[in-house]
Amino acid sequence: MNALDLLTRPHALVGLGLAVGLVFAPAAVLAQDADGDDITRDLNSGPPVAIATPPAPEPEPEAEAEAAPETEPAVVVEAEAEPAEAPAEAAEPTAPPEPEPVALTVSERLVLPFRVAMPEGAGLYPGRSGPEFDIFSVRREGRGLLMIYVGPQSQFPIYSGEQRERAGRRSIIVTENGRTLALEHLYRLRDGVELHVWVSAVSDEDRALADAIGQTVEPR
Repeated sequence: MNALDLLTRPHALVGLGLAVGLVFAPAAVLAQDADGDDITRDLNSGPPVAIATPPAPEPEPEAEAEAAPETEPAVVVEAEAEPAEAPAEAAEPTAPPEPEPVALTVSERLVLPFRVAMPEGAGLYPGRSGPEFDIFSVRREGRGLLMIYVGPQSQFPIYSGEQRERAGRRSIIVTENGRTLALEHLYRLRDGVELHVWVSAVSDEDRALADAIGQTVEPR
């Protein structure tokens, strides 16, 4: 063996090894593929395996609904029942109307402590009375003309005017519409009793008539 053979032999061995590797490499690959197919076929042909399914996640509890604000209970106002009509009470008997005043008769006038001349249609009517006094009125056709008081402490004078005294009688004299009238007269009787006469008429005509009647009043 020469030196050239010695130099070329390792290369030849390397080349031979590569050639053998190339020949057997596809077979090894095919063998691996075949083994993989067999494993797949064995897995598919085996009994079914139950695959555990992970449990579904439980739903998280929803947050409690916010409590509705408490509202005050509605106040129910009961309608007041209308009061039942009270049974009609028996009408109380009304007092009978006071009788119309009646003028004093001539005989009744004679016992009075004074005298007075009454014109046609006029009358003397009794009024309020007390233990110590009496009041009378002269009327004609329902209209008052003159008032007469008999008793102590009269209210003389009622009117303002000129005072005149004659024969124990004091009088108040006034002038109205150019006419002179004696509107009041006062007599002093015994035991402190007074006779007071005054005009109560309103109209001019009645006042003139009352003045004339008053002039006739005098103690008995």
